[in-house]
Amino acid sequence: MFKKILLATDGSENANRAADTAISLAQALGHSSITIAHIVTSTPSESRMVQAKFDVHSLLKEESQKILSRTLAQCDAAGIAYTLKVAIGDPAQEILAHVQKEQIDLVVIGSRGLGTLKGILIGSVSQKIAHLAPCPVMIVK
Repeated sequence: MFKKILLATDGSENANRAADTAISLAQALGHSSITIAHIVTSTPSESRMVQAKFDVHSLLKEESQKILSRTLAQCDAAGIAYTLKVAIGDPAQEILAHVQKEQIDLVVIGSRGLGTLKGILIGSVSQKIAHLAPCPVMIVK
């Protein structure tokens, strides 16, 4: 049913709850794999870029592994196969592009918990993905 699960996470408390849900679901379903997507909205500092010899992808992956260490450790402990996808850009656009490209079966994402007015004015990543994704989206509060 859901063989390819995408967990969209930023390492926040809501995202950690979404990770718990995605991992539990993958365990219950068996044969499911998780793609963990961590999208940053700004480039690393110039000094960090110089230290990394301008290998932006390696730098992003290293930073993501630190931020998501709890989630990655949970996947390892649960025996869940996962891949880490890192990118720079608009989180909703990057996630939706990956969903299309990899033919993801389910997106699991945390709710930002925006207030009604603020949510209407700027929208949230989870709202955009729920509205535009070609597959089911589970928003975890």
